[in-house]
Amino acid sequence: MSRRIAFLLLALVNIHIVYSQNAVLRGAVHDDDGRPLEGVHAYIEAQQRGTVTNSRGHYFLGGLEEGQMHVRFSHIGYASEQRRIKLRSGDSVSISVQMTARLLDMGDVTITGTRSHELQRESPFPVSVVGSEQLIRSAPVSVSDALDAEPGIALLRDGVWGTDVSIRGLSRANVVTLVDGARIETATNLAAGLSLVDVTDVDRVEVIRSGASSMYGTGATGGVVNVVTRNGTYSNAFRLSGGFNSSYTSVNNGSGAALTVDASDSRWYLHLHGGMRGAEDARTPDGVLRDSRFHDRSMNLSAGVRPFGTHEMRLRYQRVRAEDVGIPGGAAFPEQASARYPDEDRELLMAEYDSGPLGTRLRGLSLQVFRQIIGRNVELIPNAAVVVRPSADHVMNGLQAQSIWHFGAHRLTVGVDGWQRSYSGIRLREVRATNTVIADLPLPDARFRSLGLYAQDDVSLNAQRLRLTVGGRIDQIHVENDESYDLQYIERDGERNTSPPGRMLRWPAEESDEISWSAHAGLLYHLTDAIDLTANAARSFRAPSLEERFQFIELGGAAYVGDVDLAAEKGTFLDAGIRLRDDDFTLRANAFLRLMGDLVVDARVNDTLYRKSNVGEARLYGAELTGEFRLADGFIGYASAALVRGEDTGAGTDLPQMPPLSGRAGLRLAMLPAVTVDLSADLTADQEHTAPGEIRTPGSMRVNLRLRSDQLRFGSVGFSLSGGVENLFDRAWRRHLSTLRGLIVSEPGRNIYIRMRVLW
Repeated sequence: MSRRIAFLLLALVNIHIVYSQNAVLRGAVHDDDGRPLEGVHAYIEAQQRGTVTNSRGHYFLGGLEEGQMHVRFSHIGYASEQRRIKLRSGDSVSISVQMTARLLDMGDVTITGTRSHELQRESPFPVSVVGSEQLIRSAPVSVSDALDAEPGIALLRDGVWGTDVSIRGLSRANVVTLVDGARIETATNLAAGLSLVDVTDVDRVEVIRSGASSMYGTGATGGVVNVVTRNGTYSNAFRLSGGFNSSYTSVNNGSGAALTVDASDSRWYLHLHGGMRGAEDARTPDGVLRDSRFHDRSMNLSAGVRPFGTHEMRLRYQRVRAEDVGIPGGAAFPEQASARYPDEDRELLMAEYDSGPLGTRLRGLSLQVFRQIIGRNVELIPNAAVVVRPSADHVMNGLQAQSIWHFGAHRLTVGVDGWQRSYSGIRLREVRATNTVIADLPLPDARFRSLGLYAQDDVSLNAQRLRLTVGGRIDQIHVENDESYDLQYIERDGERNTSPPGRMLRWPAEESDEISWSAHAGLLYHLTDAIDLTANAARSFRAPSLEERFQFIELGGAAYVGDVDLAAEKGTFLDAGIRLRDDDFTLRANAFLRLMGDLVVDARVNDTLYRKSNVGEARLYGAELTGEFRLADGFIGYASAALVRGEDTGAGTDLPQMPPLSGRAGLRLAMLPAVTVDLSADLTADQEHTAPGEIRTPGSMRVNLRLRSDQLRFGSVGFSLSGGVENLFDRAWRRHLSTLRGLIVSEPGRNIYIRMRVLW
């Protein structure tokens, strides 16, 4: 026993020695006026280590290896900075950085959605990034709202609260949504996945507009939305800080408030965030949008510890609970029905480990495990005599292990990820006149499991002018369902019959397995210091979801039926782009072509029945353009446009749910030293290219006015305000991808909003 104790003490001493010998880098980041900058990414590529500055602009990186290396500092709206440092074992080096504001977007922000840390402008992929400042200073109800202005991204609207995104014409099941690496998988007929994320605690949102299956597996044929929430940061000594923000929106008398507390030391950090919101039914130019109210509250916790050396362990917990959320949309609902979520809940628990460098070749090893539970309860009242209550639990368990290797000019990322989504649900139909409850299943209890192995090589050639990225993966998909009957039971006057007359087997117990593969290649060429050329190609796949295979949704409106024999979608993706940047203008343009085989759509059988079907061949193509130009000092003009067409090439018809030609033009002016004014117009063309049975939507124009202040400092307290008017002239308009039903189908009208943020 004494020998074991002595060995343990010796090991602890050795750990302390190893930890103390590692170098430390710390410092502060300020803008040109000396104000601290929060959320600046400080990253050391050679060691795969990074952090962000806290509310006081401080950063801290401990457990670093000795040697010479570069540190990159990046932040949206500022020119990136790089410092070359030399660290020796046991050193504690302090570097303060001053970052210059850039009114033009040069892509100087670090992204992680491409499986590696890199500047947006150094990635060959077409990527959009929305940062925390943009989220805080606007009035988004959900993450989807914050992405609405990005070219190539359209908003799907099942309600004010329930929204999702379409990327280049593909949406819902064709887009993988990640929150800190955990997939959000839930029912595909109602868009509310991104509504279950607290937008006030998001660091940034990255959207990859490509066939990204070879990085993330099934479902990413349209692209990836990567939501990165705020994390804590380490500090050289004990620090306690926090913040408070509040908001108000006039269009629905909405209000919200959130509180953040951060504590840290050199070896640990703790980040706590909580918020709550509420809103009434929204007003439109045509009247009040019934069932558009919402109420939700959230709590996020993240903690990290560095037990020794470069090793780090992190823990995350997230909980969002919504109550009495109206659903004014939903294609499966009867037109005049009243619908709501009595409650909806997302709970995530995640543990992560990062090793830091483990040798001259192996530069990083990471492990992530998570469990996420999404509970959805719906209350539908098609008429006074009937109430329908569908409910379901979606349980997601996931694991990912990834390693990063350096071989000369090559950076090789190799990993394995696996996840399983388990579904269980029931649908109750209450007939009030006879005091009867009929229980059936919208789909059987089922499981969807994916296991994939992936690899990606990033190599710089020709004196860093040429960047080549190639990758691929192979996936094994397993789907199984329990034996299930059309009726579960019928209950009359409190007496339940579990074997009612006419009960039939709807889904026999089955299992299926398939192997799929995908690959991608990206090229970035710095033609000159001001011109970059990009080219991307990918082969992607998507296995049909549980809903697409099994669903039987009949709620008094149109019926939606799945097909267990659906084939996996297969796609070929091509993209070419050019990026121009100068002190006085920037321009990014991309053209793309996507060829799809066995695309899954809701095929219209008749006016009341839609069946999931594979479209034999489909073609989607389009282009995106975004640019900014300096008109005068502090006076910036900007514009963007996006077009996508989707065609069923076999039938010679247009694909459904294709967004129309859209764009934005605006002026941004720094009128006062600390105030920026932004005046913009959102334009949407008529959507004439509609699928059979789809409704044509007219074009529209909305004018928006936004104002924001720089952060004002009063000692250790920072204060900022933002606000504005959306849809300034109160124009009535409708989104083509909206499912709003009933007499009022217009989007919300004029909205005056204000947001306040305090940091300490």
